[in-house]
Amino acid sequence: MGHGSLRESYPATISMGQLYRICHISKRKARWLLEQGIIPCVDSGKKTRRFSIQLEDVIIFLERRDAGLLEDAIPRGAFSGGSRPVCPARRALDEARLCAYLLERWQGCPDMLTVHQASELCGYGRSALHHWLDAGKIKGLNYRRATLLSKESLACWLASPGGQNIAALSEQHLAWMKDFQAVKQNSGMGPGPMPL
Repeated sequence: MGHGSLRESYPATISMGQLYRICHISKRKARWLLEQGIIPCVDSGKKTRRFSIQLEDVIIFLERRDAGLLEDAIPRGAFSGGSRPVCPARRALDEARLCAYLLERWQGCPDMLTVHQASELCGYGRSALHHWLDAGKIKGLNYRRATLLSKESLACWLASPGGQNIAALSEQHLAWMKDFQAVKQNSGMGPGPMPL
């Protein structure tokens, strides 16, 4: 495929912004190609309009790229937009039984907890509790300038698959899940160990 038509559309000297559009690459990759000298340029060192690139050098680059001559010059995968590795989900414990277990453990606590009480009880910060309340994961109400959270809805959220797979489980939540797992295994309710 010829790139000669670029001469009609662009001036003889172009900027990095025009370069990444012409080459259909990211700004990051364009900057890297210029900084490494793969595409010759004049680097002014300024923050804006830093690079001045000859269109002829860009056409040569595109022809070499299309011919496969640059595969070794550009690190493989350095500019691919792959996602970050995701931790595998934990095998979910029985939601209803875990919720009942938590409510049994919390029997001495009031049915409606202040945010401070809920934070002390489950080990999660106040901002996490407010986030869960706003997202509808737990239930609560405002009473005399205080937010009160339902103990039952908090237990059910922490016992749900979403609650069990919180990225950074609190030490208390993790301990409850391990204790529940041990009780479940000792009573013969479960198939085997769960990786936590």
